[in-house]
Amino acid sequence: MKSVSLTGVKFSIFLTLLILSISTLAQKKAVVDYTPPKQYGPKALQEDFLIFRKTLETTYPSLYRYADSVTINTYLDKQFGLLNRPMDETEFYKLIALSCARLNDEHLIAKLSPDYFKNQFFNKVKIFPFTFKIINRRFYIVKSASNPSPIKPGSELISINGRSMEEILTRLLPAIPADGYIQTFKIRHLEDYSTTQEENLFDIIYPLFVEEATSFRLEYIPVDEPTGKQTVVVAGLTRDEYRKFYTERRVLEKPLTFTYLKEDVAYLKISSFLGWHRRAFKQNFDSLYQVVFNELKVKNTPHLILDLRNNEGGDGTGEKLIAYLLQKPYRHFDYLEKKYIGLPPVSTYLESGNQLYVADSMVYKTATGSYRPKPEYYRRWTPLLLEQQPKANHFNGQLTVLANGASGSMAAVVCSFLKSNQRAVFVGEETGGAMEGPTARSFTKLTLPNTHISIGVPLTKTVNAVTYTKGRGVIPDYWIEPTIDDLLHGVDTELNFALKLINQK
Repeated sequence: MKSVSLTGVKFSIFLTLLILSISTLAQKKAVVDYTPPKQYGPKALQEDFLIFRKTLETTYPSLYRYADSVTINTYLDKQFGLLNRPMDETEFYKLIALSCARLNDEHLIAKLSPDYFKNQFFNKVKIFPFTFKIINRRFYIVKSASNPSPIKPGSELISINGRSMEEILTRLLPAIPADGYIQTFKIRHLEDYSTTQEENLFDIIYPLFVEEATSFRLEYIPVDEPTGKQTVVVAGLTRDEYRKFYTERRVLEKPLTFTYLKEDVAYLKISSFLGWHRRAFKQNFDSLYQVVFNELKVKNTPHLILDLRNNEGGDGTGEKLIAYLLQKPYRHFDYLEKKYIGLPPVSTYLESGNQLYVADSMVYKTATGSYRPKPEYYRRWTPLLLEQQPKANHFNGQLTVLANGASGSMAAVVCSFLKSNQRAVFVGEETGGAMEGPTARSFTKLTLPNTHISIGVPLTKTVNAVTYTKGRGVIPDYWIEPTIDDLLHGVDTELNFALKLINQK
C-alpha cells in the first residue's frame, strides 16, 4: 500500500476556485450576464446523495468515530428524505455540507462546483466588508475595506441585518467541519485564522447559511462610546473589491522563526508545517531543527516557548519536531485503519480512483470491519508505527506551548504528544485538532456526477499513542485569550502571560 503523508493538508473549501475565477474574470471588462441557478430534480439529487453516502460507508474510515451508527444513519436518512423536490445547487450543497460537518472531521470538506463561483456567487451576493475578532462569542471589528472605516476598529458588532451575532453563530457553526466536539476550531475559522489560509469562512458561508445580501445594516457599540449603540448601512463588496481587500489583509509570514526573548528564554514560532510554505521562503525544516536544537543544547537554554498558534497543520515535519521535544522513547501511532481492501467500491467517482488500491495481503480485518496493517508491514506503511527515539540533541529544559483553536491537524498532533507526555505547560485555548488523532495522511476527492459538488475524503484513520479525552483537543493549563484592546495595539497577550509565568517560576 502506498500511503502519501499528507496529515494536515486541508482541501480548500472555496477560495482556490474563488480566486481563480476572480483572476480570470477581473481581466474582462465586459459585464457577465447573470445565469439563473440550474434546478435539479429529485432523481438527480437522490442519485448524488446515495453516491456520497456509499462513499462514507465503504471508503471513509471514520463514519462512526464520534457518534454511533444509529445516530449517524438516522441523520443521513433524514437528509435523504428532504430530497423530494427540485433544488438548485446551493440548496443541495447545504445538505451535503451539514452532513460532512455532522461527522466531526476537519478534513472531510465539501465545496460547491466551479460553475457556482464562475456564474453565480458574485452575481447574487456582495461580501461583508469587515474582518473581526471573536472573543467569548462577541464580535469586534478589526479591519475595514474602506478608508476611513465607517466603524472604528475595536467596536463591538451586535447585529447584521436585524440578526444578532449569536443567532448568526448558531447558523454558521454547524456548517463548519471540525474534529470531535471542539468549538474553538469553528470559531477561529470565521476569522482570518492563519497566515497560510486559503479562505475566510465567514465571507463564503454567510451568504449560504444566513442570507444572500448586497448591503448590510450593522448595529454596533462604538469603541469610544461603550454606553450607546449606533447603526450604519454599508454596501457589500464586489468581486474586484473583495479581491483587493482579501489580498491586502492576508500576509504570509515565515514558516519558522527562532530568537531569544531573554538570555534564558528562547522562542520558536512555527506558523505552518506546509511544504509549499517552506518552499516559498526556501526553508528546510530538517536543517533548521538541527541548528535550533544544537544551539539550545550548547547554550543549555533553560526555557523554550514554542508558538503554534494559527498553525493549520501540514506534513511530517511536525512529526519530526516531536522527537526534538520528548525525552524518552515513544510510540507515535497506536494504529492506522483503512475502510476497504482492493479498490474503493466508488472508485469510478473518485479522483485517481484506480490508484487507491489496498493489498489484502498487507492488512488484517478488525472486529469492526476495518483494516489495519500487519506488523510485518509497519515500516512499509510508515515507520511511525514502530517505537520512536528522541533526537540526540533533544531539548531538556522547560517548555511552554502557545496554541489556539486555529492550531489544527499536524499542529494539534504535536501538542497532543507534548501534553500526553506531560512535557509542556500550555497557554492559550483548546487546540483545533483532537488529541486522538486526525483522519488524514492520504486523501481523494469525490465529485458527484449530477451537481458536480465535490468532497475531499480522507482515507486513513490515525489513532495517536497518547492519553486523550474522546473528541477533545489539548486543553490549556492557562486559558488565555487576547483582549480586543491588546490586539489593536499589537500586544501579544498569550506570549506576555507565558513570560510572566516563566519569571514567576
